[in-house]
Amino acid sequence: METAIEVTNLNKIYSIYEKPSQRLIDALGLSRTNRGKDFYALQDISFSVEKGKTLGIIGENGAGKSTLLKILTGVLSPSSGDIKIHGKVSALLELGTGFNPEYTGIENIYLSGNINGLKKEVIEKKAQEIIAFADIGDFIYQKVKTYSSGMFARLAFSVAVHIDPEILIVDEALAVGDLFFQQKCNLYMKEKMKDCTILLVTHDMSSIANMADDVIVLSKGRQVFYGEPLEAIEYYTKKTHSDLFQKEHEPNSESQDAVLSDWNAENQWISIKPDDLGGALEARIEAFRLFVSDEEYKGYVQNNDLIKIQMLVSSRKDIHNLIVGYQVKDKYGNTIFGENTHSSGLKEKGILKNTKYLIQITFYWPEIQKNEYFLTLGLGEGSHELSHVIQCWAHNIFEFSSITSLPDHGLFNRKLNSYSIKEMMI
Repeated sequence: METAIEVTNLNKIYSIYEKPSQRLIDALGLSRTNRGKDFYALQDISFSVEKGKTLGIIGENGAGKSTLLKILTGVLSPSSGDIKIHGKVSALLELGTGFNPEYTGIENIYLSGNINGLKKEVIEKKAQEIIAFADIGDFIYQKVKTYSSGMFARLAFSVAVHIDPEILIVDEALAVGDLFFQQKCNLYMKEKMKDCTILLVTHDMSSIANMADDVIVLSKGRQVFYGEPLEAIEYYTKKTHSDLFQKEHEPNSESQDAVLSDWNAENQWISIKPDDLGGALEARIEAFRLFVSDEEYKGYVQNNDLIKIQMLVSSRKDIHNLIVGYQVKDKYGNTIFGENTHSSGLKEKGILKNTKYLIQITFYWPEIQKNEYFLTLGLGEGSHELSHVIQCWAHNIFEFSSITSLPDHGLFNRKLNSYSIKEMMI
């Protein structure tokens, strides 16, 4: 396969000054030494993207995602490193980039076409396709400075994808558009741009899971993960939870681990690997076991099966308001359903430090599309589900195979409640 983008040992360094006067002295060259401190917006980034592939880029705010894309599009210059771009680039970064706010939508279509080297007759042919896709009505004849952010997104995306790019770079610009337009854009990129190389920066993990071939996770300017979409999403989710709430704890001793392992084997518990855990981990899920309608899991679940999950939990502190919950996700990482003790209205309970507990939750499996689904378990501390400390997430620790006797009409199946036919006398 041919390579569309090659990045090797890329760095972007800014000088940070404590006082404006120090910046001025360096700018005027009045000092032999740099008075600023080096800040690495990007540090030692390396990757390659094959032609026709989609690379997702995710990370927390300030991780360096936008800086990376601006360097790739030539908006910023790297401090060091090597970049090779093989193909015509169309970029959708900040909304309206490349648009003249005093021009109408139509005029900006022609302006963008000229900037990208398209001939007048080609632009005229594509203009109607761009207008139809943007679907902003008569606003296409108004100056773009009067547009809402959603209108900007519609026109900017439509222009970017209709100028026949070989490489498309999209940085969160679609987040301001309405949901239906976002779906329209994702579908267009997936079905109509199969030969185009795409770099996609978004906080929408569903888009990453469905569209990306590979994913980079950035954190504080560093490339901390590069691999499969679902593995990247899981890594990012666990890292986010751990970064928010992680505290220093002494690890369990080897002898304790050995005793627990033997006890698990004897009692048919499944130990949870440390790499599958995220959160503060002052309380943690050490092992679990699962029953389907009071029997061992036989390889499948179906509608109305009672799922019973038992967790072996330990804590390093007293927790007065413990929240216990679960999520079931599909193979793309989308959360299909889930609940917790707080939102379910169940009585709050507490646990004491240096004590082990057996915690049990149950729920009924819904009538859901035939597929493979993955279980995540969680512990929280607090009195509100939107404001609490995530103590422990155990990610994707069990795989369910869901079967159904009904035809697949969508993710969930719901039978019709009534049916009637009435002749109308008109």
